[in-house]
Amino acid sequence: MASIYLVRHGQASFGAANYDQLSPLGERQCRLLGEWWRARGLDTGTLLTGPMHRHHQSFENFAAGYGQALSAVDVPGLAEFDHENVIEVHRPEFADKAAMVKFIAEHPKPRQAFHEFFTHAVSRWHSGEFDHEYNEPWPHFRQRVVDAFHGMLREGGDVVVFTSGGAIAVILQELLGLDNHRCFALNGIIANSSVTRLLYRADEVSLHSFNATAHLDVHDDAGLVTYR
Repeated sequence: MASIYLVRHGQASFGAANYDQLSPLGERQCRLLGEWWRARGLDTGTLLTGPMHRHHQSFENFAAGYGQALSAVDVPGLAEFDHENVIEVHRPEFADKAAMVKFIAEHPKPRQAFHEFFTHAVSRWHSGEFDHEYNEPWPHFRQRVVDAFHGMLREGGDVVVFTSGGAIAVILQELLGLDNHRCFALNGIIANSSVTRLLYRADEVSLHSFNATAHLDVHDDAGLVTYR
C-alpha cells in the first residue's frame, strides 16, 4: 500500500499582525522533520503544499533538513479556512487586530482566552445557520478540501502534503465519518509539523497514525512541541 503523509505546518506567528509566517521555532520544527525523514531512508514521493506562505515555508525547511533539492506542487484546495473572517463575524470588534491582540495579552491565560473565543467562532461557522455571513461558508471549505484529498488518492504512490490543521481535520472527518464537533476537536490538538499517515490502494484508505511528532520527541525537549 502507498502512504499519504499529512504534515501540519510549523509554528506560525501567533499573536502577530501576520500569522501566515513561520516563527524561528516553526522553521526548526520542519528542518528537524526533514532530517528525521532522511535519516530513516523514507522516500518523499510526490510533494504537495497548500498555497499559504506558512505551507511553502514548511516545505522549504523540510527540504533543507532533508538535504536534497526538492520541488512541490501547489494545491489551492489545501488552503486553510479564513480564521480571521470566522473570528470577525463572531466578534466584530476583533476586525481590529490590535484589539484582539490587546484582549489576549491582557488575559491571565492568553492562549486559553484565544482558544475559548476561537472555539465558539468555529462552532458558529460550521453550524449551518449563518452561511451567508462568511466569505467562505463551512460547506464550501469542506468540499474543496475533500476534492483535494480525492486528488491525492489518484496519485497512486507515496504523497507528502504540507497544509494546515483544519484541512487535515476535514480529511480525517471524511475518512472516519466524524461529525463537525469531533472534526474540530481533532483540529485543536494537531501539533505543529506533526505527521498523520494514511495508507491507501484502489478504493481502500485507512488511518495508520495520527499527529506523530517522533522527529521532535527524539530531542527530549518538550518546548519543541507546539500547537499554535
